Amino acid sequence: MAAAIRDSYYHPDEISGLNCSVSVDWPAFFSAMKLNPAADRLKALQNLNIRSQAARGKSPNITFEWTTVLDSKEQLEDGLKQTLGGFYQLYWSMVASSPIGDAAEIAKIEPLPDGGAKVYSSSQNANVVITVDKENTPTHYTLDSPALNGTIDFHYIPSPKPIPSDLRRISSMDASEQIGTSIINVKLALDYQAVGGFYIPGHVSYNVGGAYSLSMEFSGCSVSKGAIADKIK
Repeated sequence: MAAAIRDSYYHPDEISGLNCSVSVDWPAFFSAMKLNPAADRLKALQNLNIRSQAARGKSPNITFEWTTVLDSKEQLEDGLKQTLGGFYQLYWSMVASSPIGDAAEIAKIEPLPDGGAKVYSSSQNANVVITVDKENTPTHYTLDSPALNGTIDFHYIPSPKPIPSDLRRISSMDASEQIGTSIINVKLALDYQAVGGFYIPGHVSYNVGGAYSLSMEFSGCSVSKGAIADKIK
């Protein structure tokens, strides 16, 4: 079962880092927020060059190059760092990693009437239940730990040019995390680009709790390969 789950969708475990330029669709952001920024402010944001270096298992290094410095520069940079940090945390742990390392991590398998199953595992003080469909593809996660509780629902798209070993890909996920009394809902949608023999994020939509939504384009990317980082437990 562990191998069947691992082989059911695309996750580039071999990638150890991504280095990309990131551009934000600022008009769409302000439109969603029902804001109308001054033309010079919008131009300064559209000319902002954002570069992200993201290593698996580490906080990303985000740098900013301004052609026109805004008075709210620090606040904007902090917000973008937080958003990109949240995205990469989800990407490395849930999109670019296998959910099950080996069979030893599986505590119990509970067959479901539709041909799928619930797969139970526990490690590092966390209990995880993964619901898989009849093709062993993970569709729903439930996480229970002292630090947080949460659920994640996954949606997939087939490869645009299917060939053997070119598997379906995660196209979006809906995550809900409860930490103490706080509940955070995150919606992530992404499509892919081919770089260095891997498929990595191309366009990303990241929505947090209905509070804000950012549409981001990743370009000029390079990938680094290394030891496979810890899988999600």
